[in-house]
Amino acid sequence: MSSPFVSGAQPFERSDVETEVSRQGCQVDRFTMYSPSMDRDIKVVVVLPPAYAKEDKATFPILYTLHGYQAPYDTWAVMPKLHQQLQKTPFIYTCFDGDIASFYIDSFYPVKTQRKQEIRESDVPKTSKFMTFFFDEFIPAIDTWYRVNADKRAVTGFSMGGCGAMTYGLAHPEMFSSISGLSSTYMDFSDPKAKASEWMPDYLGSMDEFPERYEALDHYKLIDKHLASGVKLPPIYQHIGSEDFLVKQNRKFERFAQEKGIDVTYEETPGGHNWKFWHPASVGVAEFHWTHWQD
Repeated sequence: MSSPFVSGAQPFERSDVETEVSRQGCQVDRFTMYSPSMDRDIKVVVVLPPAYAKEDKATFPILYTLHGYQAPYDTWAVMPKLHQQLQKTPFIYTCFDGDIASFYIDSFYPVKTQRKQEIRESDVPKTSKFMTFFFDEFIPAIDTWYRVNADKRAVTGFSMGGCGAMTYGLAHPEMFSSISGLSSTYMDFSDPKAKASEWMPDYLGSMDEFPERYEALDHYKLIDKHLASGVKLPPIYQHIGSEDFLVKQNRKFERFAQEKGIDVTYEETPGGHNWKFWHPASVGVAEFHWTHWQD
């Protein structure tokens, strides 16, 4: 699962690191890193398990976490239950600011990056190249700065972040031990009601004019393409609240995955599309990935 992008020679720039220790004994590092592809600084948080300081020669599995639409970029980093879980299952996890609604893809057009209700210096659209950033910049930079076990990577997210996790996992399935999502939305362009279908013309242009751009991101078509080519997909875990407005999308994906013979674990429990659901559900995400890191 090692990254094909890590050369070991590329310099990475980041600000001074602000470090604190959580009540659960996790080290939380905050900094910004420069993205050459977007020519701007991106906020980053890295959470290290208590064992990281104690075992100074050891490497650790890593979970890349992605936030949802309009959510604080560090949502995963401030989950006490997830910090507590790191005492039992020691792995590194990361967060970065994926903007208000980037969907974690490379946009063909500049996009707005701020929440509508904020008073901002400017809401001038900015370059949005989060696929390039994640694979070419973020992964190799974190590998440079921290003791990452490159054979044990996983990716997760909630809502838009769950969509991004699936996009990244399907872009390079050979890199990841497993993929997960909480309350995920999907790149499913056969569904005009899907959030991605609503937003994507601003990022990709017209589907009629550029169908290949949509096909390259459609989760359903990507899975079919991988299976037809004999590509082994990582195990997938999806968890959603039964009162979530995205529950039908998740049920549809689960049925599709089962029909295709994909190793998918699906949970649907009481809850909505909110922190009250995502915070405790983060423990199940951690346990799922930890199990597959032991394979």
